[in-house]
Amino acid sequence: AEEVYHQSAAMSGRLPPRRDSVKASRLSTQLQKRRDAARQRQRDARRDLTDHARSLAFGAEDSGSEASATRAVGDQDAMHRSSSNPQELALEHPGTSSTETWLDVAQMGRESHYERSPRHRRSSSAPGKWSRESVARFSESQFMLPEWMVDVPPDLGHAWFATPRPKGQRVLVISSRGCTVSRLKNGRVLHRFPSALPGGSQRTKHGKAEDSFCILDCVFQQEDGVYYVMDCMAWNGMSMYDCTAEMRLSWLYSKLGDPETAECEAATGTGPNNRYRFAVPPTHNCDASGLRAAYGCPVPFRRDGIQFLAKDGNYELGVTPLAVMWKDPNTSDFFLDENPDGSDTQRVVLSLQSATGDVVTGDPTPIALARLPAQFLESAGRAAESAPAGDDSFGRDGTWRGNGGLRDGLLLRFAVGKGGLQIQDGLPVAADLVYEGIANQRRGGADTMTKILFQYYARREPITIEEIGMAVETQAREAAMAASSGSSASSVSIARSSQSFSGIPNGLFDF
Repeated sequence: AEEVYHQSAAMSGRLPPRRDSVKASRLSTQLQKRRDAARQRQRDARRDLTDHARSLAFGAEDSGSEASATRAVGDQDAMHRSSSNPQELALEHPGTSSTETWLDVAQMGRESHYERSPRHRRSSSAPGKWSRESVARFSESQFMLPEWMVDVPPDLGHAWFATPRPKGQRVLVISSRGCTVSRLKNGRVLHRFPSALPGGSQRTKHGKAEDSFCILDCVFQQEDGVYYVMDCMAWNGMSMYDCTAEMRLSWLYSKLGDPETAECEAATGTGPNNRYRFAVPPTHNCDASGLRAAYGCPVPFRRDGIQFLAKDGNYELGVTPLAVMWKDPNTSDFFLDENPDGSDTQRVVLSLQSATGDVVTGDPTPIALARLPAQFLESAGRAAESAPAGDDSFGRDGTWRGNGGLRDGLLLRFAVGKGGLQIQDGLPVAADLVYEGIANQRRGGADTMTKILFQYYARREPITIEEIGMAVETQAREAAMAASSGSSASSVSIARSSQSFSGIPNGLFDF
C-alpha cells in the first residue's frame, strides 16, 4: 500500500477554527486591494487582442514566413500586444513560471486535412482540424476564469452585474468561414455545426466574408440542446476583449437577447442553417431586486450558481478578481466538490515546487500552504524514477507514468485534515494536509486560493444569500446617506457589517 504522509503546517494539535474566527477572517481588505489593482492594470494597459481573436477564428495562413503565437508568462498584468509579425501574439497564462510555445499556427495549418496552396490553406481553428499538440496546448486560460466569493465586494450593489449561471459544459464557440465549432476547456471539439452567427454557415449573412467571425463564451445545456451565451469576445470580426462588461453584455443582448428584437434572430431558433439555439441568460444590476431575481426568479434552465461581473471589467484571459462565482445548495447541485467516497472531506490539488518541497496554489502569485517532508520527497522520487520509462510522464488520460522523478509543477492531491487552514488577514498561510496521491495532470492547474477558501467556508460557515443581500442593502443606505448629506459617508467595511447578518429583514430573500 502506498505510504501516506501527514503534513501539518503550524497547525498540529489545534482544534478546527471556531465559527467566529471563520467569519472574522473576511474582515481583510486584501481581496478588495486585488480588485482595485486589476482595475488599475486595465487602465494602464493598452492591449491589442485582435490578432488573438483572429488566430482562434482563422488560424494562420503561411505566406512564406514562419508564423507562430507564443505565450508570455508571468504576473496577471502581462500585457497582450501584437509583434512585428502580425501572426505572432503574446498571451498571458497566469500561474505558470516558464515561457513556452502556446500555439504554432503555421504547423497547425500544415497538418490541416485539406491540402491547399499557402495562401488558401484551410483554417486550423473553426472549420479545420487541430493537431493533438495544438489541442493539448489549448487550455482553460482561453477563458475568463472567475474567482470564488469569499468576501462581499464593497461596491457590489452598484458596480456589478448578477447572472444565474446555467448548468452545463463551458465551451468556446467560434464561427468563421462558413462553419461553427464549440470547444471544451481542454480544446476538444464538442460540436461542429452550421449556425446563423456571422461566419457560421455558407448561407448565413456575412458567412462567406473573409473577415466575418464570432467568438462566444457559452455554456451548453445538453438536455435542451441550447448554447447559453455568457459573454461575447468577438462579433462579426470586431474584437471585444478590451470592452467593458457593460458594453459587451449590452451588445450581446442587442444581437441575441429577445428573439423578437434581436438583430441575429435566426440564431435564437433552430433550422437547417442553425442546428443549435443560442440564448442569453438574464443579467441583472446587483441591487436588492436584481440579486433576488438572479437567485430565485424562474429561468428556463437549471442553475449552477450566480456569476457576478464587475461592470467596468474587461474580458481578461485567465483568473480575474473582477468576475466572482458564488453557489449554495439552492442554486447548484455541486455546492461542495464531489468526492468518490461520498464524504464531505475537502480535497485540494496543489502544485509542487521541487526546489523547496513547497506545495502552492494555482494563483498568478502562488501561495504556499505546506512544505512536504524531506523523507517523502526522497521516497516518492525513488518510486517515480523506478517506474517504467515512456515517451511521456503522463498518459493520454493525464495519469502519472512516473519516469523522470518529481518534476517542478507536478500536481498533487491532498485532503484537508482536522487542523484545517490557518488564515491571516483573510488569506490562507498554512494548512493541515494529508497526501493522497498524484492528481490528474490534464486538469489545467492547481486550485486557486479563493476556490480553496470558498470550499473551506462552505463546510463551516458559508457566505449566504442573506449575507450578500444585507450587504447590498447596507451599501444602498450608505449611498443614499452620502447623497442626501452632500458629503461622502464614512467607509464601513461590508465584511465587518456581515457579522450581524443573523436574519432576513421582512423576508427579503424568502422564496
